[in-house]
Amino acid sequence: MTNAGTGSGPHPQRPAFSRESTVLRLPGAVSLEDLSPAWAWGGSTGRGVRVAIVDSGVEADHPALEGCVDRDGGIALHVAADGSVVREPGPHDDVFGHGTACAGVIHSLAPEAHITSVRVLGPNLTGKAAAFLAGLEWAVEQRFDVINLSLGTSKRDWALAFHDVCDAGYFSGCMIVTAANNMFTTSYPSLYAAVTSVACNTTTDPWRFHYNPEPPTEFLARGIDVDLAWKGGGRLVGTGNSYAAPHITGLAALIRSKHPQLRPFQVKTVLWATAANVRESPPIAGRLSRVATRARSTRLTASRLSAIAPQVSARRASTLD
Repeated sequence: MTNAGTGSGPHPQRPAFSRESTVLRLPGAVSLEDLSPAWAWGGSTGRGVRVAIVDSGVEADHPALEGCVDRDGGIALHVAADGSVVREPGPHDDVFGHGTACAGVIHSLAPEAHITSVRVLGPNLTGKAAAFLAGLEWAVEQRFDVINLSLGTSKRDWALAFHDVCDAGYFSGCMIVTAANNMFTTSYPSLYAAVTSVACNTTTDPWRFHYNPEPPTEFLARGIDVDLAWKGGGRLVGTGNSYAAPHITGLAALIRSKHPQLRPFQVKTVLWATAANVRESPPIAGRLSRVATRARSTRLTASRLSAIAPQVSARRASTLD
């Protein structure tokens, strides 16, 4: 298993897939103006949303988390000598600090979201793919609204199993947010379409994120030199895609709190529409928002429609399609 970022000071090199904000500017984009940040998460605090962090554990009493962790509802998993996965429900510690760091980022954006720890990594921030898969399966079975995965495995033998559980999560309504690997290597499940894959941009603004016009990573958020909560009630500065992912997780929690009816693909669409480089790009012909606005302004009642010639009605219908 490979982790997607560790705590450290300023990095001499940026993580793989990181991109400068300036190169993320788009020459044009179809933008849905109604899907603004104000509409998406304005006034939201994450209340009512359950977030699972599959990681090294979460230090529930860390002062930065302000009691947002469901300590008793978590679970720790590891692989026994015989290869079986051992599940230990209930309170557990963060054995490294990485999960606490992710929790701190999420809580800073969505302070009323409830966070649950699913510990699958050990003291060296390593673990077994079997425990990782079982932990993700558990989170999907519990139907968490958002699941943060700042870790991954490069073992291809596990690719299909992770693909299946991510699909199961997607169709059951779980928004799975994954960090891309810090190295240019294939990592599962970060590259699946059913998840939301995240790497770093270079902003210092936790609310500023970008749509990536060159997938497989879909979004880029703050992940370089981030001030993080850490094990032992402390803090440190860390860099990695691991810390970009929880920024998107926090925003997803806000969106799902305000708009609980949205499915994962709809939340992903909202994130795309509210990304900085989409909103700041120049308009292009055929902009969807203009079509939508025109449709609203020309909406007719059923009685009015009955007086319109059939060919006009048919033309309007085809336009709205």
